[in-house]
Amino acid sequence: MAEVLRSLLASPLAERYRMRMIVTYAMVSPWRKLLRFAAALVELAVWCLGDGTRIVHIQGAVRGSLYRKSACVFLARALRRPVLFQIHAGPGDIEDFVDRLDPIRRGVFSAALRRATRTVAVSSESAQAVERCFGVARVGVLANPVPPVAGGGVDVGSQGGARVLYLGGFFDPAKGGAVLVEALGTLAAERPDDHFQLHGPGDAPPGLVDLVTRTENVEWGGWLAADAKREAFRAASIFVLPSISEGLPMALLEAMAWGRAILATSMGGVLDLVADGEDGVLVPPGDAPALADALRRLLDDPELRRRIAAAAERRSADFTEDAVWGRLGTMYEELSA
Repeated sequence: MAEVLRSLLASPLAERYRMRMIVTYAMVSPWRKLLRFAAALVELAVWCLGDGTRIVHIQGAVRGSLYRKSACVFLARALRRPVLFQIHAGPGDIEDFVDRLDPIRRGVFSAALRRATRTVAVSSESAQAVERCFGVARVGVLANPVPPVAGGGVDVGSQGGARVLYLGGFFDPAKGGAVLVEALGTLAAERPDDHFQLHGPGDAPPGLVDLVTRTENVEWGGWLAADAKREAFRAASIFVLPSISEGLPMALLEAMAWGRAILATSMGGVLDLVADGEDGVLVPPGDAPALADALRRLLDDPELRRRIAAAAERRSADFTEDAVWGRLGTMYEELSA
């Protein structure tokens, strides 16, 4: 959500509308988290009581985020302000969260989502999960925008070893990092001329540490800053997204805009972006052998990589910042009417 908010605050919409960001969460001690949230509610109430047309655009997910953002919905609607509630969560995350709820909490969250003037999710699969799990009708879709990139469209592995890039890390099991490590267990050793570059939050699990130790062409680099991430995309031939659950992954959008061959799992927002065999290759989530086989096929076929990479780059044009923020601007106008 942080990248999406940065893009929104730098968009032309921020020139047309006076935007104010209210932060409801901070990574501090529990008491200070509570104080931060209480201060945010006071700030929201004061803002809602101001003059003129005011729209409350809430960005939320599940777990703790949904608790906080539901309170914000009830407050803003009590103060007669229109609310656009945008859900940034994959269908799997939504369903897993709801399965652990008792009827009272589920009813409160359902009431908050229904109380919002308009509810949208970042993918059609996520929108359907919100409707199914919370009983909310007509949940719309507002995708994340792809950030502008400079210099893609060249398969740097065409004349030699290819480079495979993964950015999900190991902090969140839903990113599928463990599945990728399993897939690389034998594949990496079979292909010493190819390079497998893994990055992201969290520590490397023991299986990856062992793989890196015994296999020279597998690299674990941890978190990448913005400049380093651009260089990683520039050097990559294939971008792999082995996630178990996703809303609309920003890294996948970036890889498509860079014109990289896409290998992803057939779930969540990926299905809004990638058609199997056209602008990417899709495999079932959690299936390490299928992931390894698809990687092997892409590594063996530079022409296939070039074809699906070019199609992915064309597809990313539907998710540019101008396109997405244009759709959001239309929603703001409808809520202002």
